[in-house]
Order: sequence, then C-alpha cells, then structure tokens
Amino acid sequence: MLAGNLSRLEEFRPARASAWVAACAGVLLPEALRQRRVERVEISDEDIARLKKLENERVVITPNHPTNTDPALVFELSRRAGIPFHYLCCREAFDGWHGYWGWIIQRLGAYSVVRGTIDRESFRYTRELLAKPKSKLVIFPEGEVYSQNDSLLPFQVGAIQLALWGQEAAREREPDTRILLLPIALRYRFAGDVRPELSRKLSRMESKLKLPLLPHNDLYVRMRRVAVSVLSSVETEYSLDEKGAEKLSAAEDLTPRFMAAKEASLARAASLLDVREMPKGSMPERMRVLLHRAEAELHEAESESTPVAIATQRRERILLAWRDLERLANWIAVYDGYAAQNPSPERIAEVIFRLENDVCGTATYAGPRIATVKVGQPIELPEKIARTEMPQWTQKLENAVAALL
Repeated sequence: MLAGNLSRLEEFRPARASAWVAACAGVLLPEALRQRRVERVEISDEDIARLKKLENERVVITPNHPTNTDPALVFELSRRAGIPFHYLCCREAFDGWHGYWGWIIQRLGAYSVVRGTIDRESFRYTRELLAKPKSKLVIFPEGEVYSQNDSLLPFQVGAIQLALWGQEAAREREPDTRILLLPIALRYRFAGDVRPELSRKLSRMESKLKLPLLPHNDLYVRMRRVAVSVLSSVETEYSLDEKGAEKLSAAEDLTPRFMAAKEASLARAASLLDVREMPKGSMPERMRVLLHRAEAELHEAESESTPVAIATQRRERILLAWRDLERLANWIAVYDGYAAQNPSPERIAEVIFRLENDVCGTATYAGPRIATVKVGQPIELPEKIARTEMPQWTQKLENAVAALL
C-alpha cells in the first residue's frame, strides 16, 4: 500500500566504519554522557576480559534498552575492549540533525533497519556481515526504549533469527562456524539523593493539574495521584469513561484502565491514518507498524503538491496520530504496581519521567547517574532452530539478560 511513497524512509544506510571517527567519538564520549547526566560508566575488568575472549568469534550482542543513552554505553564497552562493533539501528535515527547524525553513526558502525516492515535489504546486509570472521553485531531485542531500569519487556525473536541467518551464511564458507549470543545488561543508578528533585518535579505537575496539596511528602503516593489524574484525563479524551466506568480512585488497580487507554490510542491512531485493519502482533509490534505508517504519511504529505487547505488538514490528522503513538510509546511498559514492587528512587523516577513527558511535554533526569555494564556468558546457537522452538530460545536469551540485572 505504501510502495512508491517511502523512497527516503526506506533508503538503506550501510555502516561505513571509520577508525578516526570512532577515536574522536571516544574522546568526546565522557562529555556527551555528562550531557545525558551520566557521570561515569562502570565496567569490571572481568567483564572486559570475558568479551576479549570472544575477539575471534562471530557474536550477536544483546543488551537491554532502558534509555536512549544505551548505545553510547555499548560503544564504551567496545572502546575499552578494543573490539569494534556494528549496530543495528532504526532507520529514522539516521535523519537526526538534518542527516549529520546519520553520517556520524554510520562511521561508528551503525546500519539501518526499517521497523515495522520486512526490510529485506537490511536483513541481507546482516546475513553478510555475520558471515565475516570476527564480526560483532549489537541488536537490542526489546526493539524500543522502554525506560525500565531493572526489568525487561518481552524480547522479540528477531535477534535470534538474524543470528541464525548469519550462521547459515558463514557455514557456507566455513562448515564448523558458530555464532554466539552475548547477553549484556545496562543499568543506571543515581549518584546522590534525588528525592528533593523528585518532590520538586511532582510539585510542578501537581500545580499544572491543579491538585490540592497533601499533608505529607510520600513520593510514591504523590506520584500515583498524579498518574491517576493523567489517566483520568486520557480516558476522557478517548471517551472511555462514557462507557459507564467508575471514577478512578487512588487505591484501585489501574492496570485494566492502562490497557484500555493503550488500546484506544492504537485504535485512534489507526483510524486517523486510514488503516482499515489493525496490524497483527503484540502491542509494541502494532505500535511500530503504525509509527512507520505515520512517518511515511507525513513525508508523503510534505512532498505532494496538494492544495494548502487539504495538506494542512491531512498533516493535522497525521500529527494527532503521531501524538497518540508517542504517548503509547511513553506508557507501553507501565503496569500498576511497577514502582510499588520496589519503590526505589530509580523506579519512582522512571514513572515521574513518563508523567513529566505527558503533563509538561518534556522530561529531564532527576540527577547525575552512574551506569553499569555487565557482560554475561555467551550462548551458542545450534545449527537450526525450529519455528516452534524460537519462543523458547528467545526466552532463554531474555532470562540471561534478566539474571545480569
């Protein structure tokens, strides 16, 4: 349906690794991390040594993906070990900074994949890359940034499928070749006490939402009250409370409401984009397909010579769909009780970060952080994995990353 409209979006971007660009990036990385409020990156000598033992192996590296800073942490792991990595990266990232960001990350070893589609050119490139000796490829199996510091969303099977294709290609040249999966865990913790800053953030949102002051400063209670207010507003926007839903209270389980709001955002985005049949798959997979459709439609609307009034109306519909999908991406990993299970400053801060995005339109980290990178034991792939066995192997990889967290 979209053929002919995606020339820019589907233009494949190969890696163009450059040693001098990587060296410059290594020098600039500490300051770039400080801009992202990461004071230092901790990687043990043992973890570096574990990676170095795999220098001559073909390896698919599979980190969790809590923040947009994660690729920089993996690049730092690569730099300290002295082993270059390639990175599978979403196609839209290459258009940042008017294309200059794409130029940089290509020279750091990144190449593109169009999410939500069958990107045959990217898959073919991956297969050929992994067939090369000593190749190291980074794939984030969660597929999206979900802002959860110490828990995971279900891994997608794509990382293992791509590794198997690469192994098959490599064995055409070297019959005994193997490809290893290497679980990596990325985790952040605050360098100091951020409770005063979290309190200030909540005060700002309480003021914007016109919530009365509470006689105490229990961060979790205040955070949940703000979340209830935001969810109630979202329900009204999507007309969910017109179906007889009772008014939200601070004590009830919000999970069914969260799920209903997420499905409503998907449904409205699909309607605004004139998608007659909802894509199949998990919620993240459906969201990814619609995000790709929204970006494609926006690009088409900007490039067509249609009357101004029609183009403006169409653009407004696409932007509203994009807003729905961005809101979904912000909340997709949240369930009621996430922070209550472990009300640490980090978990409370994660939810407050999401609330800030929704209430204020932008969010900042509550304080300087320390990042830790852990390298797990490699997992050897068999020669073949039946389609019915793919979920078990994906779960095995997910469990290995979760154990490191």
